[in-house]
Amino acid sequence: MTTQRKWLIFIGLPAFLALFYYGLWASDMYISEAKFSLRSPEQGNSVEWLSLFGQASSGSSADAYVIQEYLSSPTLLEELDRTLAIKQHYQNPSADFLSQMKTAPSQEEYIDYFLKQVTLNFDQVSGILTLKVKAFSPEMAQQLCQAILDKSEALVNSLRDRSIEDSLALTRHEVDRAEQRLATAQSGMRLFREKHNLLDPRVEAGSVQGLVAELEGSLAKVNTELAEARSYMQEDSSRIVSLKSRVRALEGQIRAKKIRLTGKGQATVSTLASEYESLILEHEFAQKQYLSAVASIETARIRAESQSRYLVAFIKPTLPDEALSPRRAYAIGISLAIIFLVFSLGSLTIAAIREHAGV
Repeated sequence: MTTQRKWLIFIGLPAFLALFYYGLWASDMYISEAKFSLRSPEQGNSVEWLSLFGQASSGSSADAYVIQEYLSSPTLLEELDRTLAIKQHYQNPSADFLSQMKTAPSQEEYIDYFLKQVTLNFDQVSGILTLKVKAFSPEMAQQLCQAILDKSEALVNSLRDRSIEDSLALTRHEVDRAEQRLATAQSGMRLFREKHNLLDPRVEAGSVQGLVAELEGSLAKVNTELAEARSYMQEDSSRIVSLKSRVRALEGQIRAKKIRLTGKGQATVSTLASEYESLILEHEFAQKQYLSAVASIETARIRAESQSRYLVAFIKPTLPDEALSPRRAYAIGISLAIIFLVFSLGSLTIAAIREHAGV
C-alpha cells in the first residue's frame, strides 16, 4: 500500500468524518448551570471558615454524595419523565444518532445516557455543588435543571425530617411513660380518697391532734379544780364526784382520740396520712418527670434542627443563550490530534516489527 493511500485511509478519512460530524452533523446541546450548597442553622458561616482550612463540613459532604447517588436513581428519572417527558425529548428524531437516546433503552442504558447529560460536581474545599444539565433546547435545559434542584432539595428536606423524627422518637417514648406514671399516681390518690372517704388524711390527722391537745388542756384544768376542791371538801362530796366524772370522761375521749390517731389498727389517721404522703410524693415526682420530659421534646427538636441541613441555591438554573456543546473547534482539534497520534504510533510499531523480522 502506497504512502499516499495510507494517509488517505488512516488520516484523511477519519479527519473528514470528524470534520463532518463535529462541524456539520452534531446536534447543538444547551447547558443550564446552577450552583448550591448545603448549610445548617448552627453552621452560620462555618462553610467559609472551613474552606480556609481546605475542607467542608462532614455532614454536608455526606449529603452531597447522597444527592450524587440520587441522580442515578430510577425513581428520580421516572418523576422527571412524568413531569417533563425527558425521554421523549432526548429521543428527538431530528438529533444525530450519536447524541440522541435509543428508542427503547433498557433501564441501565437510560441511566447511563442521563448521567452523560447531567453532571454534579462537589467542591470539598468550598462545599459548593455545581449542577450542569444538557438538553436539545435552552428551555428544556433550564426546566430540567430546576426540576433536579427541586427534587434534590426535597430529598435533603426528607433526610432532615427523618433525622428530626428519629431524634424525637425516644423523647416521645419517655413522655408517654411519664404521662402514664402521672395518670397512675392521680388515679391512686383518687381511689385512696374514695376508699377512706377522706379528702386529705393529713388534715384529718392535724384536726385529731388539735382536738387531743384541746382535751388535754381541759383535763389539766379539771385536775386543777379537783385538787383545789379536795383541799377543803370531802371525797364523797358532789363537787368532787362531779369533777372525777369529768376527768374520767376527758381521759376516755383522749384515749379514744389517741387510739384513732396512733393506735394499732390499720385504719388509724397516722397510718392513712403516711400512706397518703407516699401517694403525694409519687404524684409530685411523676409530675416533675412529666414536665421535664415535655421540656426535653422541645430541647431535642431544637438540637436536631440545629444539626440538620438545608439546600441553598445561590445561582439559579440559567437559561442558555447559545449551544455550548459540542465544542466544535475543540472536538475537531482533539480528534485530529488523536488521529495523527494513532497513525504515528501505528506506523512506528509496524516499522519496529518489520525491522525486528528483517523484512
